[in-house]
Amino acid sequence: MEIKKHKIAIIGSGPAGLAAAIYTSRAQIDTTIYAGEEPGGQLTKTTEIENYPGVMGKTGPELMLAMTSQAQKFGTKIMYESVAHGSWLMAHGKHKLVSESGEKEFDAVILAMGASPRLLGVGEEKYWGKGFSTCAVCDAAFYKGKNVYVVGGGDAAIEDAMALTKFARNVTIVVRRDKLRASVAMQKRILDNPTVKILWNSEVEKINGVDKVESLVINGETVGAEGLFFAIGHIPATGWLKGSDVKLDENGYIDLQGDSLKVWPTMTSVAGVFAAGDCVDHRYRQAATAVGMGVQAALDIERWLACLPAGRRQN
Repeated sequence: MEIKKHKIAIIGSGPAGLAAAIYTSRAQIDTTIYAGEEPGGQLTKTTEIENYPGVMGKTGPELMLAMTSQAQKFGTKIMYESVAHGSWLMAHGKHKLVSESGEKEFDAVILAMGASPRLLGVGEEKYWGKGFSTCAVCDAAFYKGKNVYVVGGGDAAIEDAMALTKFARNVTIVVRRDKLRASVAMQKRILDNPTVKILWNSEVEKINGVDKVESLVINGETVGAEGLFFAIGHIPATGWLKGSDVKLDENGYIDLQGDSLKVWPTMTSVAGVFAAGDCVDHRYRQAATAVGMGVQAALDIERWLACLPAGRRQN
């Protein structure tokens, strides 16, 4: 007698999505990943990893390739396509996903699309991992004794600057207004720190350097720089969910604070639709925390599927 398997889809192929896939595939759940336009997520732009447990000397792309291979080893199918508008996620019945290859139905879905850092369009993408970063917590240690700049005026910018003061020689915050948006407590921390300089009413207009960041143009003036960090927010990849029954917060992140939290912590406002990683987490944004949340979603979905009536299963 053929055993009928549940079919699930994971949207996103970053750390959260791949971690979830490893767990669901090993649990004999038919798993398909929609990898999207940037397979591997933001970690593929990281040159060297030092803060992921058990991993030393690997680059971001190498880690994501290893995770992808591990998921495929257990049977995960990967489609290098994006889920489009026109998909629907239903609280009762199958979930239909639309992509370049057509429509497919699934018993449950994990949303793990991640989020992208806001950029300024001043040539920064050329310098990813070569003096430019959007994660000081991840990369501060690489800037020991260096002269670095942080762009932003909110809590995230202050946190990044404080993290960098442990390693960098000089830290300068570039603020486009005449005041900080950060909380009063955070402002006090930075304003009382003699190692941090603030440039008010200023903007980075250009980045210079052959193979790495060497200088910046700020308000028309060229200044030497060995590192540049953006802390101006992130954009969750949830645009296609707008208008659906999946609840989003005011910033577009998936909201998990519903009644299901008591039983299924990673379930969204739609039954059978779970979420993990940076499309949910707007605070930590670390590969390790995304992996942990992906595992949580996988375990939640496995237990939830076990409660489904046999008629809901796919062949």
